[in-house]
Amino acid sequence: MLKTFLALKELIYPTTCAGCNLIGTQICNTCGENWLAAPKLNFIGKHKLYFVADYNPQSARIILSAKENTNKFCIDLLARCIARSIAFALPVSIWVQQITITTVPSSPAAIRRRGRDHISELANQVVKLLAKENIFATYIPILYLAKNIRDQSKLNSSQRAQNLSGAFSIKNCEIPKGDLFLIDDLVTTGASIQEGVRALANAKISITAVITACAVGRNSLIR
Repeated sequence: MLKTFLALKELIYPTTCAGCNLIGTQICNTCGENWLAAPKLNFIGKHKLYFVADYNPQSARIILSAKENTNKFCIDLLARCIARSIAFALPVSIWVQQITITTVPSSPAAIRRRGRDHISELANQVVKLLAKENIFATYIPILYLAKNIRDQSKLNSSQRAQNLSGAFSIKNCEIPKGDLFLIDDLVTTGASIQEGVRALANAKISITAVITACAVGRNSLIR
């Protein structure tokens, strides 16, 4: 009976690629190559940025599905890319040491709309994946949104920077020791990351690197 039900479900709701909607697989070979690539190094200002996937319409759909549709396959894909980039960024000699990760915060409105804190769930998944590689990380959500901001999806680079100016602040917490990685699921203009770095720097907290799953790989868009 169960096999019959599953076969019927697959007939009515066939498995499709999260990136391009190709029927028959959760992610096709073409879209999958983008997420299986070796971690890349770029810069946001003077800070190193590590990421795996290049930003394109297919990767955008995967990120959106993770954020808005709670697609577990896509969430795991993002978490694995972030974990791989953290491992790549760490010298082998300090893998056994404790590291800390923190996140660019989601807005309270986005958390209410989704019914979940996407970026915090993603960070906790990254911690679990790193532990399997004997990299022991602690997630501390140091940053929080200190003012209301506009939806950024239709803003250009300068508008995003203005929108986010002074938006983040630091929770009253112990300053993390050792390597600190600031993570987000996607970096396009870099405005959110720069604001996060500013807020951390004001609290005398420096980061080791920025880590994301997916980024626009051209320096001209990451300022």
